Amino acid sequence: MKTRRDIERLKGNWLADPLWPLEDTEGFEAHAGELRQFRIATEARWKAAEQEQEAALDAEAEQLGVHGLLRLVRRLEALHRRHANAICLLTEGRTQDAWTALTEPPGP
Repeated sequence: MKTRRDIERLKGNWLADPLWPLEDTEGFEAHAGELRQFRIATEARWKAAEQEQEAALDAEAEQLGVHGLLRLVRRLEALHRRHANAICLLTEGRTQDAWTALTEPPGP
């Protein structure tokens, strides 16, 4: 059984690099419920903050009269992320996943 300090250290490590499902961490199976709740709550806070930031940016772009330009920049950023993801997948030898990353329509 892990100590509270171990659990909090794991949460801190995940916060610094949240690239895995926290609740699936080996050795912390007995704490999966708590870790899942922490991950879900944290991701919800991140999403709310991101939406708030996006709304503020939209309002500022509208006020400056550059809302169309902002949409174009966002589309280019999304395209860059898709290409970067595909390149990473290709370097791992996952050609089908790379193809899917490039050809499937982006999410909302």
